[in-house]
Amino acid sequence: MPLMDAAVELADVCVDMEGQDRPAELSLTVNTGEFLALVGPSRSGKSMVLKLCAGLIAPTGGTVRVLGQDLSELDEEELEALRLRVGIVLAQPGLLSNMTAFNNVALPLRYHRGLDDDEIQPLVMAQLEALGLAPVKDRFPAQLTQGEARCAAVARALVLNQELLLLDDPTAGLDADMTHQLGRLLADHRRTRALTVMVTSHSFTPLLETMDRVAFVRHGRIEAIGRYRDLVAMPGAGMQGYLKPTLSAE
Repeated sequence: MPLMDAAVELADVCVDMEGQDRPAELSLTVNTGEFLALVGPSRSGKSMVLKLCAGLIAPTGGTVRVLGQDLSELDEEELEALRLRVGIVLAQPGLLSNMTAFNNVALPLRYHRGLDDDEIQPLVMAQLEALGLAPVKDRFPAQLTQGEARCAAVARALVLNQELLLLDDPTAGLDADMTHQLGRLLADHRRTRALTVMVTSHSFTPLLETMDRVAFVRHGRIEAIGRYRDLVAMPGAGMQGYLKPTLSAE
């Protein structure tokens, strides 16, 4: 079966933004299988784009199409079915406090697939081991570091083999090793299936250098979009502080 050309299409989308005098105005197409970063200042609209794609907020104008479906035309049951094809991790990982890391990742398999424990075990452990979380699988969220909790949430967002993955600032709280493991896990998924990934970042992360494209977002608008190396080379665009690593003084 041929793949659809676009996993996400935002066409002339308008959204009211808190604290802004004018609404966000966005048009963006993300191709199936693409790895795209939304980079820019805090409160620029990056997270809002992810929420639009997940159907968590609705635009005041324009069209949002996700995995070939116009979200405005879906009823609640159809929207819930679509959300099963979309994995999302927002600023707060959203792990259930009364469940271990293992059971948090296993929850979608139990709830949506009805698998038994023997079937769940290898699927969950594959995700946890890829992210270096096997040693903390029996810990509860309060016992995890910020980076461990975020990685556990990513594992949960991938365990159903979702087609679209939306990650809000995924490297926040991750050390260099965890960032590398996350990048490798995403690359492995993208090599074996048509996974589309959209991430946000408000500062440099090594993941940016692996992106197919980077979009610079400010004041609810996409001011520039292209390959990472091309955006880094653009002069006077006010983007460099978000695209390059900050060198600390010795």
